[in-house]
Amino acid sequence: MAKYIKKEMADMRQSGVKQVCYRLKSNGTVGLDELARECARGTTFAEGEVKGVVMTLVEGMVRNMTRGFSVHIDGLGTLTPKIGLREDAESEVLDGEGAKRNARSLHVTGVSFRADKELVKKLDLRCKLEKGSVSRIRKSKYTEEQRLEKAKAFLREHTVMRLGDYYRLVGLSRTAASLELRKWERDVATGITSEGSYSAKVYVLRKN
Repeated sequence: MAKYIKKEMADMRQSGVKQVCYRLKSNGTVGLDELARECARGTTFAEGEVKGVVMTLVEGMVRNMTRGFSVHIDGLGTLTPKIGLREDAESEVLDGEGAKRNARSLHVTGVSFRADKELVKKLDLRCKLEKGSVSRIRKSKYTEEQRLEKAKAFLREHTVMRLGDYYRLVGLSRTAASLELRKWERDVATGITSEGSYSAKVYVLRKN
């Protein structure tokens, strides 16, 4: 039996209507050892044989994706590699100005997965749901103007501010704090901008 969580969403349109979404509550992750043990049960295959087949399949998938192919497995889905610029590479523009990119500027950033319809259908038929908890958005006791001033005061004292610093400072959820900081860095008038990217991203006071 799987439990679902009802989660309150941020009101980005300022409509005053509380929107909710639903997600499955995670019970952890099933690893290859446990999965192989379960699959081998009731068959003539040994657990090690199942693991060996899976690892051979993974190697075959990687080999074909490095050659530019997507990999489709009936009943599972389609996997396609994604590429992007390395963190230290500048974006290239199409009008010929700016930095020129070559293969060394690019790398694999992930793998997109599109589930097979049969997999989704099987999950829907077999998954029995029961109600879990309700997740509500943390509300800050400060107005947006007050939060901006608190952020600036923090930066004047500490020079840099990370996302974790900000949401603990003002009492917002991680998602709401991230959205607000990104909105501020796009607005020159706030006096806040960012440096770095991904996990190394920090917020700083904008230089005049």
